[in-house]
Amino acid sequence: MYSDKNNVLELVALLKAHDITNIVLSPGSRNSPLIQSFATDSDFTCYSIVDERSAGFFTIGIIQATGKPAAVCCTSGTATFNLAPAVAEAYYQGLPLLVISADRPLEWIGQMEGQTIHQTGLFGKMVHCSVQLPIVNNNEEKWYCNRLINDAILSLNNGAKGPSHINIPLDEPLFNFSIEALPEVRVIKRFSISYSISEKDRYAERFLKFSKKMIVVGQLPPENNISELLKSISRKHNVVVLSDHLSNITVDDKLLYDLVIRSASETELKELAPDLLITIGGHTVSKRIKNFLRTFGVSEHWHISNSGDVVDTYQQLTDIIKSDNETFLSYINELSPSLKEAPNETESFKELWNYKNSTLTGPEAQFSDLSAVGMLLSSLPENISLHFANSHSVYLSQLYDIPNSISCFSNRGTNGIEGSVSTAVGYAAASEGLTILLIGDLSFFYDMNGIWNRHISPNLRIMINNNGGGGIFDTIPGLNNSTVLSEYITAEHSTSAKSWTEQQGFIYLSANNEDDLKKHLPTFLSTDITAPVVLEVFTSIEQNSKEIKSFYQQQRN
Repeated sequence: MYSDKNNVLELVALLKAHDITNIVLSPGSRNSPLIQSFATDSDFTCYSIVDERSAGFFTIGIIQATGKPAAVCCTSGTATFNLAPAVAEAYYQGLPLLVISADRPLEWIGQMEGQTIHQTGLFGKMVHCSVQLPIVNNNEEKWYCNRLINDAILSLNNGAKGPSHINIPLDEPLFNFSIEALPEVRVIKRFSISYSISEKDRYAERFLKFSKKMIVVGQLPPENNISELLKSISRKHNVVVLSDHLSNITVDDKLLYDLVIRSASETELKELAPDLLITIGGHTVSKRIKNFLRTFGVSEHWHISNSGDVVDTYQQLTDIIKSDNETFLSYINELSPSLKEAPNETESFKELWNYKNSTLTGPEAQFSDLSAVGMLLSSLPENISLHFANSHSVYLSQLYDIPNSISCFSNRGTNGIEGSVSTAVGYAAASEGLTILLIGDLSFFYDMNGIWNRHISPNLRIMINNNGGGGIFDTIPGLNNSTVLSEYITAEHSTSAKSWTEQQGFIYLSANNEDDLKKHLPTFLSTDITAPVVLEVFTSIEQNSKEIKSFYQQQRN
């Protein structure tokens, strides 16, 4: 049975019509008409997550696993504010997250009524669309409500994907669940027509004239359909293609470009700098590549973007090409190399990058976060999903190779530490394969509520590198000289995840040395276990700093 609220009925019916059927529900009384209407309809898959901050990131995990929009629904008041970190992440990562927040009627806002804040437009520029639904009492209000809901849903993908917010005021009485069927609703649809790149001749001539061409690929979802195009372009036009694990592409030359830049001399850096830079995708993990390109500059920088937004990461932007990645790369791939490309120069540019990369050595470290990450990544099976928390987890992972079949994820939209656990848990709940999360101690404890729900998949594996604080801060030059580093910045502690994870039904394993880790990894990675597993690896901040500094010094030498 559904709620008798007309705006609720319109919303539920339209979500079903637009095939948005994964709904994450946080408890509350003001949103109970929504909860009742979603949870009793078998066409919806509903998840119950108490902590709204966790619920938002859990929903992001579902979106990553399914490739489809999903909704998170909360009660009124600060509950809506708690979704803000996930909304920001979805905005900058380009994920279709629909926020549905229940509210008091407009006349009660600011009148000292319980759980009332100003929820309309709460997320500002962090959403593609924010609508305030009316309380529907007549046909004109029903038409208006329908239009607003369609607008919010369509805005989840308006050329570029991102979040939308529907704020729905609900008046009392709230608990009349007497409606047996949803109403017929008008569904507005938007269609995109394929198009060709305009001014083809102009871009062809400009592309072919450059001898030092580089494509930097940022974060992309798996199955992005551009790997073969990039391989072909790289071979045909001697283009240097730089990507990291989060790009989810495979290329012929896997360049550890952060290390190449770290180890190169000033003269070499000038030679390694491109004339033409083409960027696609979202964030790159490396800060070095940003500083390198900002410092040495390029003649032209083309950014490929469905949205057409001005994103000038490298401070060299000359062209925004409003296109999807596949269309533009297909166009470049169709170009025939010409004499203008100066083959000897284009080959030498690519050869220099490959040569510098070949001189690098893999990390060989004593037991530490660095070695533990390497041991995990070298043991991974094919065709799994790998989630990286921010900070050391995602940075150290870039120093190692992983199988091409692995799908990689990280909350790099805003690079915050919150929500990494919840995102991985949500992903695992909506996926059938093995899901592994690599995370540090502060990130894990910050998001402990991420495992406090009934949707923990037995295919979830969490490896926690517990070095007793925020170890990455001890490796940052200058910051490690702070006199309050340990107390206020690295926030040193002696907490273990053992009791909490065991209480939530996890199999708990711990490693204090390399032998322990080798012994536990087969169990940790096993698909025959019918419970989630946590592997807590205990290291020290001091040893971690020593091993990382030693490794980077080896590369420079």
